[in-house]
Amino acid sequence: MNMPYNRRIPRPYSGNQGAALIAGLAFLVMLTLIAITAARMAGLEERMSGNMRDRAIAVQAAEQTLRYAERDVLARISGLTGFLSTCPAGRCYNGTTGASNGTDWNTTPVWTIVSMTGAPSLAYGLAPAPAPAAAALAGVSAQPRYVLEGIRKTPPGGGEEFFYRITVRAQGANPNTVVWLQEVFKP
Repeated sequence: MNMPYNRRIPRPYSGNQGAALIAGLAFLVMLTLIAITAARMAGLEERMSGNMRDRAIAVQAAEQTLRYAERDVLARISGLTGFLSTCPAGRCYNGTTGASNGTDWNTTPVWTIVSMTGAPSLAYGLAPAPAPAAAALAGVSAQPRYVLEGIRKTPPGGGEEFFYRITVRAQGANPNTVVWLQEVFKP
C-alpha cells in the first residue's frame, strides 16, 4: 500500500516581496528629476548666451555710433558754432543738430531731459551735411541715436577750450536690450 508521502514544500521568503519594485521606481524618479534639471539648465544657458550676444551687438552698435559722432563733430562743428547760446539754465539743444550749449559740467545733462528715441537726438548715419554718410547697421532693432553737448571751459591762464559730450543709446536685436555709452571728445 502506498502511504502518503508528507513532504514539506518550501515556501518563498515573504520579507522581500515588492522591495525591488519600490527601489526601481525610486531610481527612475531620481533619473527623471536629473533629466528635467539638465534640460532646464540647458535652456537657461541658451537664453543667457542669447542675451549676452544681443548685448554684445548693442555695445558694438553704440561704439560704432560714438566713432560716427566723433567724425560728425570734426566735419561740421567748430567751437560752439551751431549750438544755441540762449536757453534756460545756460544749456539747451538745437532741434536741427541735436546739440546743446553749456558752460558748466554740473548743470543737468541734456541727454537726461531730451528724447533719445527721436528728435532732437540724431540717428546713426543721418547727421546733416557735411557729416559723413553711413549705411544703416544690421542686426539691431532700431538704429542707434546720439546727442551732442558742447561745453566751453576756460582753463587757468586764459583761452577757451571746447569739449563735446557724446551720449549714445543703442539697442540690440531685442528692443529691450539697451546700451548707453558716453564719452567726452576733444577734437
